[in-house]
Amino acid sequence: MSEETTPRAGKKAVLAGLLLLLFCAAAWGLLFYGHSTEVAGLAERKVAAAEKFEKQIYDEALVDYKACLEATPNDLESMARVAEIYHLTGQDNSCIAWCERVLRQNPKDLKTRLYEARSYDNKKNVRSAISVLQKAGESDGTEAQRTERDSYLRELKGRYELTYFSFQTVCPWYRLPDGTPCATVVEDESLSVYTSAGKETLSGAWGFLGASADDDLLFPVREQDQWFFVDGNGERRLVPNGTYTSLHSFSEGLAPATRKSGPEPDAPVVAGYLDKTLKELRFDFQETYPLTGGYALARKDNTYFVLDSSLQEVTACEFTAVKTDPYGNAQKYGMLLGRLPGDPEQWAMYAPNGIRVNNFAAEDLRLPEAQKSPLAFCREGLWGFVSLDGTVLIEPQFEDASSFSKGMAAVKKDGKWGYIDKTGEFLIPPTFDEAGPLSPSGSAFVKNHAGYSLMTLSRYKKN
Repeated sequence: MSEETTPRAGKKAVLAGLLLLLFCAAAWGLLFYGHSTEVAGLAERKVAAAEKFEKQIYDEALVDYKACLEATPNDLESMARVAEIYHLTGQDNSCIAWCERVLRQNPKDLKTRLYEARSYDNKKNVRSAISVLQKAGESDGTEAQRTERDSYLRELKGRYELTYFSFQTVCPWYRLPDGTPCATVVEDESLSVYTSAGKETLSGAWGFLGASADDDLLFPVREQDQWFFVDGNGERRLVPNGTYTSLHSFSEGLAPATRKSGPEPDAPVVAGYLDKTLKELRFDFQETYPLTGGYALARKDNTYFVLDSSLQEVTACEFTAVKTDPYGNAQKYGMLLGRLPGDPEQWAMYAPNGIRVNNFAAEDLRLPEAQKSPLAFCREGLWGFVSLDGTVLIEPQFEDASSFSKGMAAVKKDGKWGYIDKTGEFLIPPTFDEAGPLSPSGSAFVKNHAGYSLMTLSRYKKN
């Protein structure tokens, strides 16, 4: 190769490099110009979308916002506006889907959270609407949005539906062995068992129909002067010989029972227990109560005793009387209520083993309606609420009350019954003539001018 060829080749390489550099610069310039133009175009389209939104031209605004999102998929402002448009146009499923996209990126967006809750509400899904609002933080959103959330949440929690029945009397809720909440009701000339869903499961022309707390699903009933046990179909299953004056539910294999101690009309009544062979056990008391959690309660010679599972006396109790429900239960949700000796009479809380659980005492106490929930108590003729550790939660201010269940309690104010939450504020205004405690499935029997009905909170109704 000659000496002239080498410089010429070098010049060609330098020229090619310069040309490549100029090409790249031009390409980057065009790309930058195109990007700037695209960004400017998106900004203009976003402004146009906002103007259309303000003029309520929602369909065109929606097209523009979605076009912006194709270019910038994580644009929260556009996403939130799309969710809002779907809410305003009543497209609830789409609103929910877009709200969820927004909240995944910004969980503190309370405005969007409110749109999602209202869309669930429109779909009759109150439970999900409440759940969405409860996920909001205390400091999320503006003060006005937080006020709206709190007001809306209270309104949702207090919403209910009524199903009317022709009942004359209603007893409190109890649980069947499978956990189903039930209550005994008087209907026409029969006694029936209804579930908290309003379904009748047992009915008959009996004078008494007790609860069933045993896996064999046996119900104590009275027909004229005869007491016996029926199954869930109303068929007689255990019929004791002799005349008993009362029978109560089997629990842990034993059923409290009473009978006359002799054939004389004025013979005193004795109480004890029957096993499932109808064998009598410990008929040497004046009163006996169901065995629960290995403990039972019985009264002998004006003294109450705690019995163990073998019916042996383990503790003499200090109280002189106990509260019972209409089914004969003294122990309910792990609690006994005993009356203290002295003047004036006071009621206190006791564990099933007969040990007092706190120092609280009141003129009156109501049995619990749920596990670990506050109890209603009375002082100077007014009712309030106390925790199980004896702390007064709501000062006495109501004319009557039942204990809390499902976070609500029935109370009477100005002659009418309604439901409060644990702050003492009404969730359901006092408009009923009677109101019972809420079942574990969120329903209660209430009474108004049309008679008894089953009130079911909307958040517990199936969609």
